[in-house]
Amino acid sequence: MYITTKDQRYAAAFQVAIWQMLDRSVQFGMLTALQACSYMDEDYRNKLRPYVARFKEMSDDYTRQNPYGVPMATGGWGGNGGIVNWAITCYYAHQRFPDIMGTAYLYRGLNYLFGCHPYSNISFVSSVGTHSKRIAYGNNRADFSFIAGGVVPGILILKPDFPENKEDWPFFWGENEVTVGICANYIFLSAAAAASR
Repeated sequence: MYITTKDQRYAAAFQVAIWQMLDRSVQFGMLTALQACSYMDEDYRNKLRPYVARFKEMSDDYTRQNPYGVPMATGGWGGNGGIVNWAITCYYAHQRFPDIMGTAYLYRGLNYLFGCHPYSNISFVSSVGTHSKRIAYGNNRADFSFIAGGVVPGILILKPDFPENKEDWPFFWGENEVTVGICANYIFLSAAAAASR
């Protein structure tokens, strides 16, 4: 509303909400906070700076959690959507605070998608890479779908630590479903990587 109306009441309400959100979870509030930078004043950027530093620390910790340096999911759904969103957040952090966040973080997300992950070296983006996902659960759920450029959820970590990604059976949709949301975010991330070279 603030972007459209320029009414300061909306900016004030946003700032109250965003600092509360970042205090609760720097991971989930950071993307919105960074996207707002273009519309806020220098005081906002100064107040955001220590949160970006915390986000970087959190991102650095991923290299201690796994050799890929990304926020791998350990629940009942593959984590590629979260990894793509994290990498996009890293891109915005680099754009707004290049002295804190470098471009390496965003490339970690793409490297993971393109095959630098556990279980196999398959690219989770259909038709991207020399060995990519060919069978997915897509818009025609009655058969084995193929959508060029489709991105699947990826690796499931089965308890206690077994990675799974069934490549030839699409109906494990937590591993193999192609959705519009992650594909759109992947396109943005690819463009961000190209712009950051």
